[in-house]
Amino acid sequence: MSASAPPASPHVMNTYGRLPIALERGQGCRVWDVDGRQYLDALGGIAVNTLGHNHPKLVPALQEQVAKLIHSSNYY
Repeated sequence: MSASAPPASPHVMNTYGRLPIALERGQGCRVWDVDGRQYLDALGGIAVNTLGHNHPKLVPALQEQVAKLIHSSNYY
């Protein structure tokens, strides 16, 4: 592999092992690394993104929402 993910930040709790890959893009349930290898994204954003990647009908709606508010904690 010609690239890999940078080491974890000392400010981030290392609660699970990280895969040594650098993802470049996604489409539907597939992702590709910087070397062009394709993977099935079986993690689904770890419970925060179950919409897949780059769906043509979702991109405009998500762009509109992100321009307003990207995240709100469940503490509110």
